[in-house]
Amino acid sequence: MMLRVSLGAAVLLGGVTMTGVSQAEEVAPAIAGEATPTHPSAASAEVSINQEQPSQGHASGLMVQARVQAQSSLLSAAGGPGFLLGFQGPSYAVGLGLGLTRIGVNSGGQSGSLTLIQVAPTAIIDVWHSADGRARANVIASVGYARASLTATVTTSKCVTNTAGGETCTNSPQDDSANATLIPVMVGFGGDYFLSRNFAFGAEFGLQGLFLAGANTEAGSSSKSVDAGGNAQFAYGALRATFVLGD
Repeated sequence: MMLRVSLGAAVLLGGVTMTGVSQAEEVAPAIAGEATPTHPSAASAEVSINQEQPSQGHASGLMVQARVQAQSSLLSAAGGPGFLLGFQGPSYAVGLGLGLTRIGVNSGGQSGSLTLIQVAPTAIIDVWHSADGRARANVIASVGYARASLTATVTTSKCVTNTAGGETCTNSPQDDSANATLIPVMVGFGGDYFLSRNFAFGAEFGLQGLFLAGANTEAGSSSKSVDAGGNAQFAYGALRATFVLGD
């Protein structure tokens, strides 16, 4: 009798133990699911934050570029645009090149000056950039308008024969001038390295051309147009510093 009671108790305890293990296995996945929930909104927010971070390399915005240029010809005095004002984009820049050159001489009461004003819409297109976006290679092209003015003050002598057979001479200054309209064209290749997102040093080289579109001269009180054409081509090199106002 005692043996039967003991066997019954063992069977009962075994059933209770199996039931507890089964319930524990069902609760564990639920707890695990609560510990690592999936939140689609959180993932979307993280992606949005990553997209709003500023791009590497350089900023985009208002651009001011200073240029120091030299040519391989006697026209080096004319130079090219000294400044470029415009907009710097992610992989391009567009702007208006501005240049002013003036040379003056004065000797023996005679003087002369040459003035050249240039306005040239310019485009710079990136063709390569480094992995971090700081080093960039680009092509540059521009077509513009230039006005050259040459003025000179010369001393002329007018002599009159007097009754004694001698000559009386009078010296008087005379202003002469010449003006020419030119079309400057430039094509080059260069590159920049951005020391920071807003400042870069660069250099370029290429070819420039000047095409004469019209000319006129003035001597004293008379003026006339000159029917002439002409052009000049030369190689150039330039150093440039670019400052970008933007994020």
